[in-house]
Amino acid sequence: MRRRKAWAIPVLIATVALTATACSKATGSGSQAGGAYGATPANSMSATAGAMSGGVQTAALKVERTSAGMVLAGSKGLTLYYYTADKPGSGKSVCTGACAKAWPPLTAPVTAPAGAKMPGPIGMITRAGGAKQVTINGYPIYYYAEDMAPGQAAGNGAGGTWHVIKIRAAATTAVLKVEHTTAGTVLAGRKGLTLYYYTADKPGSGKSVCTGSCATAWPALRAPVKAPAGVKMPGPFGVITRAGGVRQVTLNGYPLYYYAGDMAPGQAKGNGEGGVWHVIKLKVSSASTTMPASTATPMSTPTSGSGGGGYGY
Repeated sequence: MRRRKAWAIPVLIATVALTATACSKATGSGSQAGGAYGATPANSMSATAGAMSGGVQTAALKVERTSAGMVLAGSKGLTLYYYTADKPGSGKSVCTGACAKAWPPLTAPVTAPAGAKMPGPIGMITRAGGAKQVTINGYPIYYYAEDMAPGQAAGNGAGGTWHVIKIRAAATTAVLKVEHTTAGTVLAGRKGLTLYYYTADKPGSGKSVCTGSCATAWPALRAPVKAPAGVKMPGPFGVITRAGGVRQVTLNGYPLYYYAGDMAPGQAKGNGEGGVWHVIKLKVSSASTTMPASTATPMSTPTSGSGGGGYGY
């Protein structure tokens, strides 16, 4: 099967049963690989570093933006790849000879990029000749000789068997704020924009009924968040997963939202809209709210996508 889409490595990945009889683009520029990569990154994994000789420097991997998306890259920013003809967990690479010149291995030891969620565990195999090659989820990891600078991903989809490793940066926990508005002292997002709840939502149901055009006018507050410093919240935080995978913060079981009509801190134009949209009033000293009480489980720290456009958190 020819697959050109990039790889988001699952934590438990199925074995790819492909016959590794040839390596695409294994000729031509392969002899230039050494010059393109300089000192190939050394790799450090907690499970295998002890087996490495002590004089090798550990290289920190990076996350780079490419035409294929945000991808894993070596210490010098060059894009990394995996090869579907390799059998994950087999302890060996089938890319040898001319293939290995076109697709140089990422050598150990390395560390994961700071703040990035890796798509699987880092490991190591020993190639013929003794070189230690980094693996992720059991797949050996490679560079591509024709990538000459950070941001290039010329090897992605080559032969339908070579793919970049897409990375999603870890979500940053946003600190909510307390803002003074015409509706009183209210809970706001990290940029000071007023937050609301919707009485048409059923608290504790695990879902939001504000979808489609409603969700455009009332963007969801995305997780993870934490309460403003020194403020007792009117109920426990929670999280629900919306259609499409977006994780939305709840308070007392009610999903929380911004209002598209609020453009600056201190505005609360959505309060009382249709008789069903309301701010979350706070008293900093004792914390009270007009929000209905309900049961909700404490909020875990979920992963989330990027913030919602101009609303942030």
